[in-house]
Amino acid sequence: MRFWDGENEQMNREDLEQVQLERLQSTLNRAYKNVPFYKKHFDALGLDPGDLGSVQDITRLPFTAREDLGNNYPYGLFAMPLRDIVRISSSAGTTPKPVVVGYTMRDLKVRGTVTARFLAAGGVVDTDIVQICLDPGLSNWGRALKEGAENIGASVMPMSHMSTLKQLLGMQDYKTSVLLTTPSYAMHMVDVMGTIDVDTSALALKAIMVVGEALEEETRERLESTFSIDVTTGYGLSDVMGPGIAFECMEKNGLHISEDHFLLEIVGSDSQAPSASGEVGEVVLTTLTAKAFPLIRFRTGDLGFKMAGPCPCGRTLARMSGITGHTGEVLTIRGVKVHPAQIHRIINKNAEGFSPRFLIHLYKESYLDMTEIWLEVNDTLFSDEVKVLEATLKNLREQILEMLGLHVTIRLVEAETIDQYAKASGGVVDERGGL
Repeated sequence: MRFWDGENEQMNREDLEQVQLERLQSTLNRAYKNVPFYKKHFDALGLDPGDLGSVQDITRLPFTAREDLGNNYPYGLFAMPLRDIVRISSSAGTTPKPVVVGYTMRDLKVRGTVTARFLAAGGVVDTDIVQICLDPGLSNWGRALKEGAENIGASVMPMSHMSTLKQLLGMQDYKTSVLLTTPSYAMHMVDVMGTIDVDTSALALKAIMVVGEALEEETRERLESTFSIDVTTGYGLSDVMGPGIAFECMEKNGLHISEDHFLLEIVGSDSQAPSASGEVGEVVLTTLTAKAFPLIRFRTGDLGFKMAGPCPCGRTLARMSGITGHTGEVLTIRGVKVHPAQIHRIINKNAEGFSPRFLIHLYKESYLDMTEIWLEVNDTLFSDEVKVLEATLKNLREQILEMLGLHVTIRLVEAETIDQYAKASGGVVDERGGL
């Protein structure tokens, strides 16, 4: 078993819980003092950060929702002055306004440590050549993975927007030993390899590590048998830090949470009460070491469950399942979280006061998520001139890519096509299967 940060990954549980409590109290005090949003909510409940005498007392605190992140755009949740912020990352989020996350130099060091734990657990060492293949919407994750691999001392081929054929050429020529990507893109690469007759036994690949999407066991088995390698996965959120908040070890039986940096709760989606071990609920995270952007009881919208018992790998960090589903209407498309309302807003913005009906059609093509917008033909939105119509559709595609990081196609349809699905405008026709 490989460790990057073995002393902390194998910490005695009693010592770990004391570390968690001290860091939680520090986080709560800093948030109460510097973030008006949290001070207002604490005061409304008559709570003082010093009232919490144990980690379990966190259930007395209010949740933070994704809407709260958007409502405090851009810097309302920052707990440090801008002069101490060395990096600002923005992601589309799932609300009308982007989610802006700030990092101090120390925050970036912590992120690098947590991400390095994930990579080391999957087998990355300083002699590896690591290739990162992610969609544009996961560019922040690409940077985090690059920094984590560099912390270990590995050579890195950073995220780029090359075609799959060129990615495969690089994999062969540069002797890639570790591939970091999404499960669907890894399967897509296998599909493309079959068309160009790549000899997988001649590759230097020893491991594939996947993020952004749930890893189905069928997918893992296919990839491992195709390449004769290990496939492991990690869990993360752009709103919190990025990839590697939780990660698989070589036991491949649950994801270890970096509990010295994140406090994990699983709560009932309806009751909001703590869920028992093995019981599916919503993943709720509290940052313990984030200086610039602390989040308290953040409702991720992801579903999973806690796993009982120690792991044979020797890590004492608690484990959670992979993501089993999602709450609400949030979609995960090629690892990017999107709300249908975001696409609705972009279309309405271009409709000049008229709201055209549309559906979002999701399907798979060569294992990749494909997004097609079925837009009802309407004279108010579209011109009879072909050039004007093409320009309108091109503008819509570009705005969706710019704002959400998604490549989409737009198909003009008659009203009957929309009507047959009996869905409200902005509804989703998801034919991908799985999560």
